[in-house]
Amino acid sequence: MEVVWLSLGNPYKELKLSISGELGRALSGVCADPNILTQLEDIIEEPPKREFGDLSIHLARLSKLCNTSLENLASLLVSSLEKLSLVDKTIVVDNYLNIFVNYAVFSARVLNTIASYDSRYGTIDNYVKKRVIVEYVSANPVHPLHLGSGRNAVLGDFLYRLNKFLGNEVQRRYYVNDVGLQAAFLAYGYYKLGFPNIPPGMKPDHYLGLIYAATTTIIDILKLKKSLREAEASGDFSKASEIRNEIDSLIGDLARLAEVIPNEVNTLSEKIASEEDPELEVLKILRGYEKGEPEYFFVRKVCSKVVDGIKETLEKMNVGIDVWDWESDLVWEGRVDEVLEKASSSNYFGFHKGAPALFFKDMLKSEELRRRLRIPEALEVPPLILKRSDGTTLYTTRDIAYTLKKFSEFSADEVVNVIAIEQTLSQAQLRLALYALGYEKEAENLIHYSYEMVNLPGASMSGRRGRYVTVDELLERLSGMVKNLMRERGSEVSEEQALKIARSAIKYMVLSVSPSKTLTIDLKKILDLKQNSGPYIQYTYVRAKSVVEKAGNYSLEAVDYGRAGREPIKTLILELSKFPEVVSEVASSKQPEDLIAYANNLATVFNKFYESEPILREPDEGFRALKIAVTHGVLVVLRNFMEICGMDILEKI
Repeated sequence: MEVVWLSLGNPYKELKLSISGELGRALSGVCADPNILTQLEDIIEEPPKREFGDLSIHLARLSKLCNTSLENLASLLVSSLEKLSLVDKTIVVDNYLNIFVNYAVFSARVLNTIASYDSRYGTIDNYVKKRVIVEYVSANPVHPLHLGSGRNAVLGDFLYRLNKFLGNEVQRRYYVNDVGLQAAFLAYGYYKLGFPNIPPGMKPDHYLGLIYAATTTIIDILKLKKSLREAEASGDFSKASEIRNEIDSLIGDLARLAEVIPNEVNTLSEKIASEEDPELEVLKILRGYEKGEPEYFFVRKVCSKVVDGIKETLEKMNVGIDVWDWESDLVWEGRVDEVLEKASSSNYFGFHKGAPALFFKDMLKSEELRRRLRIPEALEVPPLILKRSDGTTLYTTRDIAYTLKKFSEFSADEVVNVIAIEQTLSQAQLRLALYALGYEKEAENLIHYSYEMVNLPGASMSGRRGRYVTVDELLERLSGMVKNLMRERGSEVSEEQALKIARSAIKYMVLSVSPSKTLTIDLKKILDLKQNSGPYIQYTYVRAKSVVEKAGNYSLEAVDYGRAGREPIKTLILELSKFPEVVSEVASSKQPEDLIAYANNLATVFNKFYESEPILREPDEGFRALKIAVTHGVLVVLRNFMEICGMDILEKI
């Protein structure tokens, strides 16, 4: 029986649908429950080993669903499926019906689909397109991007590119938190130094990050010294000993900072020590800036310099941002006041310890609401404080206004916030607050895309102390490693080429680990040219591209599809057929590691094929055309994969 293909651009799904359709026809007189017939595609699975077949059906499960004997069921299905030209043979083993695909038929479908779709291969036909905002990075403008922010940037860029690939309208936004305490601390130190110029040879974010760290460290030392005097005066010598240890640790941090910016550390130490209450001065800056008082506009000036450095880093990473939203603009435009006014008339409004707040206890009694707003079952959500006692607003309050701005300005169907897992509570409060204020659609379509911390063995990190490994440093180190690696292989690469390989290696590494797991950076594996790395995928792509270019023009009409049933070609055909299905699953789960695992496996199978089979030197014309078509398929899939992941597509390596 000839196969009537559904034009989905997804050969693997078409394969399963063809088989499930035949199963449905065979079972229509056996299964009394018609709902079972709609579930047949899910019953078809992939066996654990290739020798068991290409697809498999659990007969015992189906027998139970259809209330018929295993023997009758097996006989019926074998007879029906073997009529399909798409099926080569079937074998019943241990309650499983194993299906072997006829690759002469299936390979033609796969290779023609790839040739037809090309750069669109992997997209989802009949996909309902959306307008999506991805807000990512959004690091505080007080220091350079560190490794945690780097992971955020890569994940956000991946979500943007995946959505673009699917055909969605996507906008990338960065929220510059310049109305926070951290920005005020930096501005205070910058002011005390007399608004210095950035030293030659230093990036502004690196220099100002050191000033921020020095300022906070000096203020903390002064606070601890005051606490030490109080402990000694009260006779609490145990506490005094603990405080001394803390002071010693901070003095060590300050000495390390002084090695880089000695004059700035000395000046800050003198000027801050002369203040009666440095923290009060910081709060004055915060309050004045939030009110929009011109004398405090130097906060924007210093934060802008840090943002300039961050933009430079993102450009090096080939990560883009469409809209830079300043938190101060949000406040000065009155959007936050509008939120506060609306909150004050809400049924969920009250006072918590004297501060205006929203209470969620009654809302959270509804399990249905928890499910709709994706509030973790075990998460206890306290009241959301809207304003401090001094009248300044809190981050989450301002984030309510910002979320509404994002939805309204872009007419977004969905807003994705790429934010560390530590912010799970505040993001839950944000969704609940939106719902409490009547913005139910926005609350349900605000997605917190969380991720775990990044670990670099041997590195201790603290932005407040200036202890971090920056994305710039990692890029520089990896670029140097790339040049050394290529030199060992007898070739030289340019700075630009080394950077492209380095940043692609970082992206691959980040995306290879589930965002829900801690990412440990392994510098020994990140540039591995033999397996599971960004350079490995780039190298495989270049290898496939070289074959296709040397082959020149070839026609699918010349392909001998009858030779596609031998290994490793049939495994390559099957893997190539799965790409749209993998993309579809990743689009739903937003788990990039599944896409990475797929690409690594495809590259491994292709490289074994390349190293064991003559391709261009194949004497049989039809077989040669088949091998070239398969190689072209690998080229297309790896290229589309790299586009989604933000990796650089190289012409040579």
